[in-house]
Amino acid sequence: MNAEVAYGYRERKAQAQAMGEVAHRLHCLQHLKLKTVIKESHCRPVRQLLFNAVDASCSNLFATVGGDQATVYDDMHMGDYIAVVLNFVNARTSHAAGQGLQALAWLSAEELSGHPNGDAFLAVAGSAGEIGVISLVEARVVSLITGHPGAVVSLSAVPGRPGMLTSLGRDGTVRFWDVVTQQRLATVPAEATAMAVSPGGDVLATGGRKGSLHLWQLQDNLDADPARSHLQASILVEDAEELASDSGAQHWEAVDSLRFLAGGRLASKSLDGRMLVWDTAQRLQLASWKVPGCSARGGRGEAGGFAATSSGGHICAGNSSGDVRVYDTHTGKQVALVSPIKVTGPVLACALSDDCRHLLAAVGNGYVFRYEYRKPKPSAPAVADADALDDDKDDAMSEDSTEQ
Repeated sequence: MNAEVAYGYRERKAQAQAMGEVAHRLHCLQHLKLKTVIKESHCRPVRQLLFNAVDASCSNLFATVGGDQATVYDDMHMGDYIAVVLNFVNARTSHAAGQGLQALAWLSAEELSGHPNGDAFLAVAGSAGEIGVISLVEARVVSLITGHPGAVVSLSAVPGRPGMLTSLGRDGTVRFWDVVTQQRLATVPAEATAMAVSPGGDVLATGGRKGSLHLWQLQDNLDADPARSHLQASILVEDAEELASDSGAQHWEAVDSLRFLAGGRLASKSLDGRMLVWDTAQRLQLASWKVPGCSARGGRGEAGGFAATSSGGHICAGNSSGDVRVYDTHTGKQVALVSPIKVTGPVLACALSDDCRHLLAAVGNGYVFRYEYRKPKPSAPAVADADALDDDKDDAMSEDSTEQ
């Protein structure tokens, strides 16, 4: 990080303190401009895009998966520029089947890595059903998990349980894994199209093909193997409870994305753009809205996940024509809208930085659009004021002429 970037940090901190955190985020969202366009070499759609929210010391990193590649970028330490930290090609070897990638998840390496300066782990998976855990420091796969009978479509770390990962297969089952021993800990026959794990690591949420939502309680298995102490015991999964509202909106199409939000809330999105926010403790629907321009036609080929800030205050979601909108999660009100240039197609993935200064959107074949907060220029004098000055000047010239 150079002096210019360090100065930028101080300036942003001072601005946030002066305006207040909430007002500052809203101000940034309302002044997002397209700054950078990335064209990834695989020339395939970027299927997922994710900031590192599991490790505060690595929050400057975001990762993408598309084609047979996973790429990690530095979004912050180069100022207005983006640096490539790691590019991984999922090639076929004697140990792995390779093939395409379409899911990723960041994992905390705090208790799992022996590197003195720390590390970050990225889990990737795709059509072969294998899950590879990549060490950014070593730039290689340090754990390879097999067990899904088909493609893996979603991955998620289990908060509060270092070394535990959950995956969703194309067959609808959710599986829990120990990434160190590469052993399966539990299988949930959820028939799901989307999943999420709560911040406390005690609830699994799943969404189905017909719009249904279910909550599964996760409990520690007291009979777990003591050798797995780094997992804080293995997992027992209780029967699911359906999350539904008699009076509120509901999903009629397949659920394509789920996210737990701060304050015990859960956000869900279906292929047709319907978004719902729930209070999971009270089983109440708090907000609902529709993302314009979303199409359920084409099945999962047009599924576009949404992203949320760690505070849970804002959600970004794209549509079938490349637009990305940002919403207030408490009210469902739209607070920002950005659009790509020269590239059309559905937004398959998007991401929003926690300070709301950067928004990323994957559109087309390998394109990632990066929108940044740009400080607004001072307002020019109003036209009415300018006309008044001209009138005063004409009056002064008339008076001078009279005197002469």
